[in-house]
Amino acid sequence: MLGIGIIGGGRVCGAHAVAARALRATHLAAVAEVDPERRVKAEQEYECRGYANYDALLQDPAVQAVVIGLPHFLHLPAAVASLRAGKHVLIEKPMAMTVDECDAILSAARTTGATLMIGHSQHFFPANQAAQKLLADGGIGRPVMATDTWNKPFWEGVRPPWFLEDSKGGGMWPMNGSHMIDRVKLLLGGEVVSVKARVGNPIHGVSTDMGLAFLQFDTGVGAVLHHVGYKDGVNRFGAEITGTEAQLRVSGDRGGGNPLLISRGGAWVELPVAALALDLKDGVTDVGGAFVAQMQEFAAAIAEQRPPSVTGEWGREVVRILTACEESSRTGRDVDLR
Repeated sequence: MLGIGIIGGGRVCGAHAVAARALRATHLAAVAEVDPERRVKAEQEYECRGYANYDALLQDPAVQAVVIGLPHFLHLPAAVASLRAGKHVLIEKPMAMTVDECDAILSAARTTGATLMIGHSQHFFPANQAAQKLLADGGIGRPVMATDTWNKPFWEGVRPPWFLEDSKGGGMWPMNGSHMIDRVKLLLGGEVVSVKARVGNPIHGVSTDMGLAFLQFDTGVGAVLHHVGYKDGVNRFGAEITGTEAQLRVSGDRGGGNPLLISRGGAWVELPVAALALDLKDGVTDVGGAFVAQMQEFAAAIAEQRPPSVTGEWGREVVRILTACEESSRTGRDVDLR
């Protein structure tokens, strides 16, 4: 089994830990966490070794691959150190703070020959996979336009101090705008050639709490992204694609992955969505599917010595679009990405 080490014992650690422990191909070897209380909790809950820093974890021969779940501004040093230590790397999205940082990580991966994957989990939700196939097969005709909407409370759970600082990659736009850009790229195909956006913090006055962006694809399709971390509102997460023959909706109303709906005679009709094919250890049944499927793909890419389905180059492009939207907001102008 592939020994997985998780760098960062914060909010996303649990999903990756469950995934590593659930699959036949992997096991959770260790977690690195600077906070002693969280480190001990991880050791006990996930039955793994705990390290006070990632330098110590990277010296553990039982760890062949790492998941980087640190705050965004720490992705670059942790990724480069991990790759240079000979570890395969899965980085939580967004890949890094800037395109230059992404390039530094890609360079380290090419030099070492290690597998590099970016944790864009939207690729592994069953409804998104089904929608991608239906669109590619012409199920709604030729796509014409798309919207992707995510409304959620800004103060959802406990926000760590770094999340309230844009300079450290905090705020709603880096965290969730990257998900939305990833999903529309996944569903629509093609390349984004220009953006026009407004990103800011008019609601809470701290890190970004809203983003509104128009993405122009080289296929002629336009996509509008609408994201807000509200003070009082109604949670909504979903994408809608209009084609020449019909409309398609991917809704997050059921745990972020279902249902998938298509227009038929002026009404929405739910489409069947195939379950994920997961190779789980005996007795394991209750797991979060998308993160387990993501971990399974990471392990398979390493074992088969092939690029993963979500490459570093893909993660770099998401960051390029994400930061172009921020530039557009600062200048008030379109940003040409060609």
